[in-house]
Amino acid sequence: MEAAIATTAIVPVRRVLVCQNRTCAKDGAAKILATFQQQQVVNVTVEACGCLGLCGSGPMVVVDPDQVYYWHVTPKKVAKIIELHLIGNNPIPEMMHPRLNHQN
Repeated sequence: MEAAIATTAIVPVRRVLVCQNRTCAKDGAAKILATFQQQQVVNVTVEACGCLGLCGSGPMVVVDPDQVYYWHVTPKKVAKIIELHLIGNNPIPEMMHPRLNHQN
């Protein structure tokens, strides 16, 4: 019984991945990653990741498990993603990559 309790640790609900590969890096991805990491959102982890296959669309950010891809992310957009999507549970269609997100 005690073993079952020990394995029920709180797992983050969402994971934010910020591409740090070549093109995204040139477009300021390090600053986007740092901006996300400065904010402590409950049940959300933020991680650097490799190429997401969308070079030229960056900086790219993916919110898992929602599978929402945000493109051309700026520090101002990070604040909006945190407020509306991560805290408010409302993805932002106008900021989503049009080729990968079909929500309108």
